[in-house]
Amino acid sequence: MKKLFRKITSSKKRKIISALILVAIVFSVWFFFFRKKADQIETYMVGRGNITETIMETGNVQAAQVSVYSTSNGVVEDLYAKNGDSVEIGQKLFKVRSTSTDQEKATANSTYMTALSNLKKSQQDKESAYAQLLSNKKSLTDAKGDLKYQKNHDTNTKTNKGYTSAEKKSLRQDVSAKESAFDASQQKYDDADTAISASQANVKAAKLSYDATQNATITAQVAGTVSNLSARVGDVVYFSDITVTSTTIADPVLVIGDLSGYSVKIGINEMERSKIALGQKAAIKFDAIPDKEYTGKVEKIDDFGVEESGVITYSAYLSVTDQDERMLPKMTANVTIETNSRENVIVIPTKALKPYQNGKGVQAAKSDSKGKQVFEYVAVKAGLKSGSQVEIISGLEEGAVISLSDAAKTAAK
Repeated sequence: MKKLFRKITSSKKRKIISALILVAIVFSVWFFFFRKKADQIETYMVGRGNITETIMETGNVQAAQVSVYSTSNGVVEDLYAKNGDSVEIGQKLFKVRSTSTDQEKATANSTYMTALSNLKKSQQDKESAYAQLLSNKKSLTDAKGDLKYQKNHDTNTKTNKGYTSAEKKSLRQDVSAKESAFDASQQKYDDADTAISASQANVKAAKLSYDATQNATITAQVAGTVSNLSARVGDVVYFSDITVTSTTIADPVLVIGDLSGYSVKIGINEMERSKIALGQKAAIKFDAIPDKEYTGKVEKIDDFGVEESGVITYSAYLSVTDQDERMLPKMTANVTIETNSRENVIVIPTKALKPYQNGKGVQAAKSDSKGKQVFEYVAVKAGLKSGSQVEIISGLEEGAVISLSDAAKTAAK
C-alpha cells in the first residue's frame, strides 16, 4: 500500500514539473519573440526629394448643348436629321402635324387675341398715366409758387388785401393736396410698367399656346451635332411647356451639342479656392475609361460661391487636352490638380508629424548619457503636403533619424 502511494505521489510530481517546464517555455517564447517584436521602433532617415501638393475632387464632363423641343402638339411627320449629323443655324430638324381640334385652335387664337388687346390697353394706360403725371406736376409747381409768394409778400394779388389766416391755411392745404395727387400719379405711372410686363408675358404664353395648335417645322437655333434623337416618324410629341397628364411632361425631341470641346466641372471649397489658379495642370480619370489618364488644365474659376447647408462651394472648369471619342457628356471625372511643387527639399512621411507645443513636431533620435539611442520631440515647421509625404521647412536636417511610431521618452508638450 505504501509503495502504491509513493508511486502515485511520484507521478503527480512529474506532472507538476512538466507543467512548470511548459509554462517556462511559453513565457520564454513570448518574452524573447513577441515582447522583443513589440519593442521594435520603425524609423526613417530624413532625406531630400521632390514634393507636389495636389487637390482631388470629383466632377462631370460638360458640353455646350441645347435641348430641342416640339413647338406643337402633334405627330412627327418627317425627320430631316439623325444622330451624329452636323447642323447649322436655321437648318430643318423635324416636321410636326398638329392634332389639335378646330375648337382647340379657335380657343387658343381667342386667348391670344385677348392677350394682345390687354397689352395694347396697358400701353394706353401708361400714356394716360404719364399725361396725368405731367398735369399733377404742373399743379404742384403752381401751388408751391403761390405759397412761396405769400411768404415773401404781404398783399394777396387776387384781393389786393393782406393775406388772411384762412387764405394762408388754404395755400398750405393746397400744396399738401397737390403733393398727394402727384405721388399717386407717379405710383400709377410706375405700376403701368409692371402691368405692361405682365401683359407682354401673357402675350408670349398665349402665342406659344396658339402655335402649339398649328403645324410646325422645327429648325436648329444653334450649330452643332445632333444627339439623343428620341422620336421617329409617327411618334406623338408635345409642346415643351404643356403637362400632358399629371405624370407626363414633354421631353426634348433631340439635343444639339458641341462634341469637339468638352470641359470638366468640379466643385471646390474655400481653402481649395485660394490654392487653385488658372493654367494649373491636372490629371483626369474616368471610372468608365479605366485604362487611360487624361491631361487637363484649369481654364476658369468662379469668383462667386454657392452656399448649401452652411458650406460655400465654388465651381472650376478644366479643359481636356487629349480628349477622345470615349469621353461623353455627364461622365463622372476624378480630378487631381497640381497646385504647388518644390524640388530637392526635406521630406518625411506624413505619419511622422505629430502635434507638439501648439504646432508640429517629430520624434528625433539622439544618444543618452549611456550611449543608448532614445527619441525626443523636436519642433518643426511643415510646408507642402502631398498624400503620404510632407515638406519640412525647418527643424530637421538631412540624415537625421526619426521615429514613425510613438517612441519618444517624453510625451508631447
